[in-house]
Amino acid sequence: MVQATTATTDEKEKQEKKVEVNFFHIDMIPDAMDKMKWPVAAKLMRHWFNTKPALVFTLKTKDQYQHGKAQAIPDGVVNCDIVKMAWAIQFEQVIKGIESLSSTWDSPKGRELLKKRLSQKDDYLKKNVSIGYTNNIRELEDTAQVNVTLIGKKTDTINEWYGAIGNINLKVCIRGNTEIRKEGVFFIVESVGYYLKDTYDFIDNGYPEPLGIWSKDRTLSKAESSVYLSSYLSGFWGLLFRKFSGFVPVFNEDFRKWQKKHNSGGDYIVFSDVYWTEPLPNKKVIKL
Repeated sequence: MVQATTATTDEKEKQEKKVEVNFFHIDMIPDAMDKMKWPVAAKLMRHWFNTKPALVFTLKTKDQYQHGKAQAIPDGVVNCDIVKMAWAIQFEQVIKGIESLSSTWDSPKGRELLKKRLSQKDDYLKKNVSIGYTNNIRELEDTAQVNVTLIGKKTDTINEWYGAIGNINLKVCIRGNTEIRKEGVFFIVESVGYYLKDTYDFIDNGYPEPLGIWSKDRTLSKAESSVYLSSYLSGFWGLLFRKFSGFVPVFNEDFRKWQKKHNSGGDYIVFSDVYWTEPLPNKKVIKL
């Protein structure tokens, strides 16, 4: 809290008047996240703020990093340490995504991608080929990933998942090996792995994107945000001051302005670790 001092004068004397002024800057958001018990969200945002010099993704570089070779992404643009699947599987979006992918990962497109991964390694029609036997997430992405689904929506409840991730790609990788039998070539699935990958950036997709209404202590809930915006648009400044003093709407462009002013803040690619599971009984042997 900062005290701003002003002086007022009447006919008899000068009187000093002290006014308390709340200052809020977007680099205070990680501290607010900590106060809300959102440690993963706070770490992700601090990683962005702590990147120097500033690094801004364009739509082109974002697409390249999302769909190109993971091992070709510069190390300074990747973080594989903050998001853990042990944390992520606490949230409904991830649980439902895993449940869906566990039974659908071997779709026609999934099988075609599996064949592509095997062909990258060797000629699986002539010899046994294994994939997925590494814990390096970027190597798994390039050599054993076989399916993906988008999880999370803008309409989700505001919680740590919403503050840290929002929506993201939940991906599947496979660990196992081929077998050549009289009936044909089969892939024997030892384990199915699930992981998260996406960009942490502040690109506007053609329109200003709201990122919450924040103070130094917390963000407003969806219901509170509705009241705030309604009051703001209606010009009910007294209500805003009484109920929401210290709260400020935050947008992507605020982070871009920060980058320009401080030459710090860097967009980056987020990978989680892998959550390995047993394949479903009817998904243990895949005919290629």
